[in-house]
Order: sequence, then C-alpha cells, then structure tokens
Amino acid sequence: MQENEVRTELVIPAPIDDVWQVLVDFGGYAHWNPVMEYVQVDDLKTKVKAAKGTPFEREFDGEITATEKYVLASQGGDPKMFFGRHRWELTEIDSGTRLVNMEAFTGPMAADVLAQTREVLVAEFDAFNQALLRLFVQA
Repeated sequence: MQENEVRTELVIPAPIDDVWQVLVDFGGYAHWNPVMEYVQVDDLKTKVKAAKGTPFEREFDGEITATEKYVLASQGGDPKMFFGRHRWELTEIDSGTRLVNMEAFTGPMAADVLAQTREVLVAEFDAFNQALLRLFVQA
C-alpha cells in the first residue's frame, strides 16, 4: 500500500455480475449503504454524502471517471491542495467476488490529513464493504 492510500478488501460469496449491478446502481446506495450515499448524479458529475450520521459526515462534489466492466472509479477535491481518486475493483474468484475498495490522495495536505483521519477512513471503507456483503449473505 502506498503511503497516501487507503485500501480495504473482502470476498463476497456472489457472482461478480450481481455485485457489479449493486455497485453501479448509484440511486440504490441510500437503501443499503449506511456510510455513503449518492445525493445527486448528473451524467458523470456527482454529489456524495459520506460518513452519514457520524461526526465526520461530509458532502462533496465528485466525478465518475470509469465504469469499465468491474472497475468503478471516481475523483474529487482540490487538485492543488487535497485530491482523492477512489476505485472499487471486482475480481471473480472461486468463492465469489473479491472487492478491493481503495483511494489514493494527492496534494500538499494529503499526508497531514491522512495522518489524522486514516483510521476513520479505513472504518468507513470497511463499513461500506460489510454493507455490500450483507446484501448477499442475508437469509
């Protein structure tokens, strides 16, 4: 892992196409994801609410940069100060689908911001992953 990167992953016991359909259904996030919601999606421009219901809740503008098969990428922030490039990658494996959820940060503030918030971000990424997993393991 790079110094200015947050990365989490897990295996979801479901077919890759099923997981992909949930991941790219931006309007559906509000129904299953406790930490992240796409408040607005206009073509590739987005408004995202993150860390919903916590002291770290924030809303920010972003842009979808890739929706190639099994890779969803977005970015946002101020490239001159603090900028994030987020990727969700799905890989088909024998037991289902491996999800890699990562974000790389650049800009002069990146190291300081991550030093203060890395644990919070890892917890948010893990909560996202677990919420997605629950959609496929509920009885």
